[in-house]
Amino acid sequence: MTNSIYKDFIVTPFYKNNSNEQINEEIKIKNKPFFYESNQILVNKSSNIPNESEAIIKQMFIEWKDESEHISNYFKQRNRKLACEPMIRGLANFISILTWINGQMLLNLNNLLLELDKLKIKPINLDERISFVLNQPDHYHSFIQLSGLYTELEKLYYKQKITSSR
Repeated sequence: MTNSIYKDFIVTPFYKNNSNEQINEEIKIKNKPFFYESNQILVNKSSNIPNESEAIIKQMFIEWKDESEHISNYFKQRNRKLACEPMIRGLANFISILTWINGQMLLNLNNLLLELDKLKIKPINLDERISFVLNQPDHYHSFIQLSGLYTELEKLYYKQKITSSR
């Protein structure tokens, strides 16, 4: 695996221009935003979702549950700065899960909201909710929105697995 991120994913808020690649060791979400997509594009030279996407999706749901407890504590302490990076990683993983469930892989972040709107399986009012979180990832209400989106997406994921196995 590589640590490189594909150039079309290096956009704000997921990556900042002058970011000092320091990683807060307390963050439970270990992958960088859009790491798996970048790995597929750069290493595997593929535009398909990763072969191990099912295991990665389940791991991402678990990591979010762990991370959301920490983020909640950051907001209780009124520490928006500490909450920001795990929120951004959580949002990126949410977007990855969402596209993979729909059998697609995100190849860039151009027109992200337009691309997400085209997806068949998605939470209600996705566009407005994602826009809100994208614009203010360090706000408590964004955390509430992202938590709700994860809950809905996990339900949709398991519903899809059940109905597709029939």
